[in-house]
Amino acid sequence: MEADPLAGVDQVAWSDVDHAYGEATDLPNTLRNLQSPDEDIHQGALYSLYGSICHQGSRYSSTPLAIPFLYKLIDSPDTPARGELLLFMAFLATGLNSDELPLGTDVAYQRKRVAELRKDPSRVEIITKGLDDFLSDAIVERNREYLESYIQSLRASGAPEDEADWWSPEVRSYNAVQNGLDTAYRCLKDDSAEVRTCAAYLLAWFPDRLSDSEQHLMEMLGCERTPTAQATAAISLATLQAMKENFSETRIVRSLRDLQSESSSCLATWASSLSLVKLRVNTEKELSEVMKLFTDEDQYSERLKEELETGKFPFLDGRPSTLTSLAARELQHFKGSKNPDMVKAITSATTSSRGMDLVTLSSALLNIAFDGVKPDSEPEFDDLNDPQQEVMRALNTRLEKRVQFGNFMTVLESWNLPSRAEDFEVFIKHPDAFQSRL
Repeated sequence: MEADPLAGVDQVAWSDVDHAYGEATDLPNTLRNLQSPDEDIHQGALYSLYGSICHQGSRYSSTPLAIPFLYKLIDSPDTPARGELLLFMAFLATGLNSDELPLGTDVAYQRKRVAELRKDPSRVEIITKGLDDFLSDAIVERNREYLESYIQSLRASGAPEDEADWWSPEVRSYNAVQNGLDTAYRCLKDDSAEVRTCAAYLLAWFPDRLSDSEQHLMEMLGCERTPTAQATAAISLATLQAMKENFSETRIVRSLRDLQSESSSCLATWASSLSLVKLRVNTEKELSEVMKLFTDEDQYSERLKEELETGKFPFLDGRPSTLTSLAARELQHFKGSKNPDMVKAITSATTSSRGMDLVTLSSALLNIAFDGVKPDSEPEFDDLNDPQQEVMRALNTRLEKRVQFGNFMTVLESWNLPSRAEDFEVFIKHPDAFQSRL
């Protein structure tokens, strides 16, 4: 008889810790529901955990206590949705994983910041008086009840006189997930391709375990044949390596190049090429492969979409449209003055993008088009070169379509560009600029 993976869960003092909605006394029952063969029940439990112990990326005092039990559930072959639980572990460790790309998790900075906050003599005032002042702001009066509950949970994450910061639950949760990575290593050899893929994804966020993870991911690449698992392992391996100041691991480069050249999978070929671009050891061959996604050569995006539909690809949720965002993040260090075709291709992709994909693409595109140098003030349109002017016209198209949400406008403002549609039209000397104001 298999041991109960949740043995001891009732002995934890859940009433002494919190999550987003108060005392964490409901967690034992929620964790048990993850074991249910009924999809509605176990998916409902996972949805509940996303909202409670990692609400919008925030972690709480209960979060690190729940992580060992989640690992035991993943280790149990009878637990449904084990792949999804592995993805949840990455969320528990880092919050919003996409914010960590393209380089990966800089946990050393987080730990340093926590140490600095603990030494700050004004730490109690930061938590108490600062938040009280925030609550008294008339702008938030309508949401006062919600904010009071939220701030109470922030304070409960660590007593001011002891922890005096809000990052401590995040770092403790990260450490707890890292401490259980042996489970992820075992899962790389699981019978389920989805479990193997999700385990490979989880490893990407822990540079402290680079040596062990590198070995396991290289072994996986040597025998894995599922395209989504191959692609995920390649990018995870490169993400870990990208944290090094100087990368020259010829063994890893050789493995990625072999995958790029020998795989019959469009997705695995693209991902290995992207990984070499990430590590800045690519040749024109790999760069050309990555750029096919923007030029849609041979209906490249459709071929990728077909493979994505056969399995889970976790990076940026694995939607076909987000692959352009993933690529743009890795290309943004290129200089448009030396790569005008790249500017043209990404500009074309930007005109049909939306949401956060548009934010990522436009930010990367501006970096490339301006060679990474932001103008000190609003530039003169006539002083821009031809590719830069085309970029401006493409961004104007998105503003014309009322794509005026905060994140996109913030990108424009950060480059000293107008963020309102009517102002942008005047800036680019659009022929209808003044007519649109009538």
